[in-house]
Amino acid sequence: MSLLDDYKINQETVLLTGEYNEYGKLCTRVIEGENTFLVNMKPIEVINKTMLGLGSDFHAGRKSAREILGDINMCPIKVNCNLGIWLFPTKSYNHDFCIWFSLEHVRKTKPIGIRKTEVYLSYNHTFVVNMKQSTFNDRKQKAKDLREEMVKNSQGMLTFCVETKKGLVICEGEGINRYRINK
Repeated sequence: MSLLDDYKINQETVLLTGEYNEYGKLCTRVIEGENTFLVNMKPIEVINKTMLGLGSDFHAGRKSAREILGDINMCPIKVNCNLGIWLFPTKSYNHDFCIWFSLEHVRKTKPIGIRKTEVYLSYNHTFVVNMKQSTFNDRKQKAKDLREEMVKNSQGMLTFCVETKKGLVICEGEGINRYRINK
């Protein structure tokens, strides 16, 4: 069985969840594309490290999501808006076995009895979760709502800067700053 020391979430990441390795250490089970492997980090550490590489972190992403969606429990999180990577949890993020699904890879769901749901994922994966279908779909919808609102909020934002030939020169003076236009 493959055990990686490092991993960054990418467009092929289907889900992450906690799993103990053969020595009883909490690691992350990753399903990526058609493959599955363990990462020698907790799921939150994988998410946080990925987000730190993108200029944010897990707690800032969670705070941002709660600002947009309200003070909800088990809120989804944006990992990378440009690549369409949005994750949503099945349990509290503090729970060792919380499953983080990538919104992009959830195809459909089917109830199994009253309290289980079969989740059909990309790459022909299926995953059974111990929760009602309606609860799972509500969490998925919150992730969609977050994505929609963040994409809407970023519309029309300046993504590059054009520098003009004129500029401002500031000269420090006694108690006053002197300004002139640079031609």
